[in-house]
Amino acid sequence: MAVIVYGTHVFTKLTGYFGQREECPVCHRIYQKGYVRNSVWAHLEYIPLFPVRKIYFKMCPVCGRGIELKNKEAKAEMAVGDFGCRQNFEPYAKHILAKKPTKFMSTDNSYEFWIRDLMTGEEILVASDITKDQVKQIKKSRGYKKVPIMDV
Repeated sequence: MAVIVYGTHVFTKLTGYFGQREECPVCHRIYQKGYVRNSVWAHLEYIPLFPVRKIYFKMCPVCGRGIELKNKEAKAEMAVGDFGCRQNFEPYAKHILAKKPTKFMSTDNSYEFWIRDLMTGEEILVASDITKDQVKQIKKSRGYKKVPIMDV
């Protein structure tokens, strides 16, 4: 008897930072908005076969809050982007060893997620007291390819 596994998988990619600098209503920082593309693929036996749909999100690069856009709206906003001043961010995580739990079966929530603005050199704390799995979730939801973890 064979078991066939099918379903969907989401691939996330940060397409870039476009548009005018505007203030985020949540964190009140002024940056260009980041555009993230989520591609939903149908798979059979964990092998992606064909794309089902694409969803774009326009989000704040610091707090990660944003809105879902339709495909045409997102492409139009990205085409109008200001190419003279491009933002560049470097995400990283810190594992604070002094806060690491020592008790048996305790959760290691001694991670912090940071973003460094490479244009101004400013370092911004995004989340603290989180687990390694939450760091991976933030990485995936924002479309980052790599988030280095530094032991402090």
